[in-house]
Formats: sequence, C-alpha cells, structure tokens
Amino acid sequence: MKLFNRITIVGLGLIGGSLALAAREKRLAKEIVGVSKRKSTINQAIKNGIVDFATLDLENGVRDSDLVVITTPVLKIVDIAKQIAPFLKKGSIVTDTGSTKKYIVSNMGKIELRGVDFIGSHPIAGSEKSGIKYADRDLFKGAYCILAATKSKKALSKVKRFWTSLGMKVVIMPANTHDRLFSKISHLPHAVAASLVNAAGRKGLDLAAGGFRDTTRIASGEPGLWRDIFFTNRENLISDINILKKELSKIEAALKSNNSRNLLRLLNRAKSVRDSL
Repeated sequence: MKLFNRITIVGLGLIGGSLALAAREKRLAKEIVGVSKRKSTINQAIKNGIVDFATLDLENGVRDSDLVVITTPVLKIVDIAKQIAPFLKKGSIVTDTGSTKKYIVSNMGKIELRGVDFIGSHPIAGSEKSGIKYADRDLFKGAYCILAATKSKKALSKVKRFWTSLGMKVVIMPANTHDRLFSKISHLPHAVAASLVNAAGRKGLDLAAGGFRDTTRIASGEPGLWRDIFFTNRENLISDINILKKELSKIEAALKSNNSRNLLRLLNRAKSVRDSL
C-alpha cells in the first residue's frame, strides 16, 4: 500500500537502514531515497538493495519527497532540518526518530517550514549495535512508536499510518510527557548500566555471568548518541538519578543496620514490579 510517492531517509545507520528495508518490503512508496555523509554507506545501501537511490547531497536527497525521516543523533536533527528547509516540497512531512522529544519539537517550531508539517516520532526499536550492516527489516515489528501530540492532525494521522504499516503500535502523547517517561524507563537504565560497568572496571570481567551481562548490555550503545540523549533530557534524568540514589541508600541503610527484614522487603517489592512486566 503506497502512502507516498517518495520517502527520503536522512541517516543510514541501524535505524535508517532498517527503516528503508521495512518501507520497501511494505511498498509504502514508489521510491525510497537514502542520504548519508559516508560514500561507503551509500555504496553498501545501493549494493544490498536497501534503497532505490542514495546520495551524499541533502538537497538532491530531499527534493520532491513527500516524507522525510531524519534518523541521525538527537543534536543533529534540528540542524539538518534547517539545512533542508529551503528544498522541501510544499505539503510534505518531516519526522524524526529521536529518543527525546521536547528539545526537538520546541526547536523545530523555530524553523520556517513553509507549507511543511513536522511530526516528532520515537520508534522504540534498536539495539546496542550500530551501522547499516546491522539493518533489519523486522526491527520495528510489534514495537511501540511514540508520536508527539500536535495541532497538525492530518499530518499526524498520515505519520501514524506510516508507522503502523511497519507493524508498530503507535501511542500519541505530549513531548513533555514522553521525556519524563523515557527518562525513567530508558535513559536512567542506560546511565545505570554505564555507571555499573565503570564501577566494576576490567578486573575479573572474564568471570562475569549472565546477570552482569544482561544488566550492562545497553552500555555497549553508541556513546555519542547517548550523550546527546542525556543532555537533551537532563532535567528529568537528574531528577531520576536522585530518586535512584535514595533507593540505593535504602539498601545501604539496611546493610549497615543489619536489618534483614527491610532488605527482604525492598527486594520483594522490586521482584513484584519486575515480574509484572
């Protein structure tokens, strides 16, 4: 079912490459165009049939496209939108795949997108791997995608159809709500994983079993990407780090006071919540 004549994906890493593969499989457009800053990535995208056409040139890539999806790291999304704004087709839609929404949505509102709608998207899919070589056409199936609530109902509806056509379950919420929620369930866990690895150091890692590996897997994520996510949601993340410190201090207090009952209560509460997932 073709929703668009031409879709352009800016950024051909894991997310962008997987998005191109999935959109081609579902035949959501007559043409899928990829834009990358690396010639090697473009060559690989064309060779492997990930896109119909690929280019290093932003203007050439976005011109005449009905939908432009920016899949770059968070702090680059707004800058790219500024660069492509003069070349966008009237009536087209721009969306993104950033893991924070308030920063992107508020700054996109300052760009003159004449006759063009912006819809903030966050497909909750990916892995600790990065790069087009890990592109997976099934990456989005069954996963959730959050859309930032907006006044542009027609464009919002079309972007929702785009993501649902890829097999995603779409939820619409305000950008502020999104960032508060994902600070707790995504950004804080990554900060914890990174801190746990740094606290453990390298010594004895060859003895690490499933518990340590499972808890710290996400610490292998692209550092630059996560730096941008942390900084663009830092108020919420700082608040949640303080909450975590308080929870850790409860365990510390139980150990210092040799209070087995309190320690068991904390562990039981955590098990009950985790088992409900």
